[in-house]
Amino acid sequence: MAPFLAAAWTAVAADGSAQTLSDPIRSRIEGARLGTGYAQIINLSASPDLSAANYTVRGAESDLSLDVFRIPYQAHWFALSPGSDVYWRLSAGYLRMKQFLPTSDAGVDSRWSAASATAGMLATLSLGQGFTLEPALDLGIARLENKADYLGAAAALRPALDRLLFNWQTDAWIATPSIGLGWRQSEEGRRLTLRAHVARSWIKSFDATDRVQEFSEAANIYSMRAEYARPSGVRVFDRPLDWVVYSSYAGFFGANKDALGFDSVGEIGVGFESPLAAGPWPARQLRVTAGYFGGPGVRGWNIGMTFGY
Repeated sequence: MAPFLAAAWTAVAADGSAQTLSDPIRSRIEGARLGTGYAQIINLSASPDLSAANYTVRGAESDLSLDVFRIPYQAHWFALSPGSDVYWRLSAGYLRMKQFLPTSDAGVDSRWSAASATAGMLATLSLGQGFTLEPALDLGIARLENKADYLGAAAALRPALDRLLFNWQTDAWIATPSIGLGWRQSEEGRRLTLRAHVARSWIKSFDATDRVQEFSEAANIYSMRAEYARPSGVRVFDRPLDWVVYSSYAGFFGANKDALGFDSVGEIGVGFESPLAAGPWPARQLRVTAGYFGGPGVRGWNIGMTFGY
């Protein structure tokens, strides 16, 4: 079970009837500070630091399933100086999270979704010797929604829990400043790239189904990534094909870092990339990869296609 839900659900499931829950349920949900988890769900849908992938978070009673999808777009805006540029970028993200919450003789099938759209600016500032400093600011909006089915005897909980703990939605604003440090070395077609990144997102809800879902929270995330690419000697549609291997490590930090049941995950992967034809499209290359994720309490995989800018 996602830790941010554990306290509220344990209290609710222990009472087991709508009659005993009707008076204290609102105060119990408010006291559980579920907004920390709601913010982390939205943060995961919008942040590029954790890869778009399928994740399984292991729990004591049931596993949590997470699917994350993202579509980024980036284009050059203007040059600051030789080797230093400013880009504008857009990103759309979508997350699905599923978990079965058991009671003694039945349970609740809970399904979350978060959709986000962000726009921002990124600067790449040359520091010399292959190093770049990458400050950025992104602003966005998101919608978080829960849908749930009450199974068996858990149906008695519906009058007390609907529109408070389950079956509700809220919108939220997102503001994310971030900073990255990159290093790149190229020699005879071989490329080694290292990058570290840290971001802090302020997330504030609005237009919630009920005021009990309102929150204003901060979520923090970091990532480190290493990539190595080299020519394969193969050409596809008269364009060179390069092999790519990569590894990364990313996670959350701060007071709510384990709200979703894990706080860090490592990834290893392989793939290939090829340059795109010159034209109005700002992407420079197309990359196809497959990766495996693992960490304390979490595992996952992805097969993806990305553009390099």
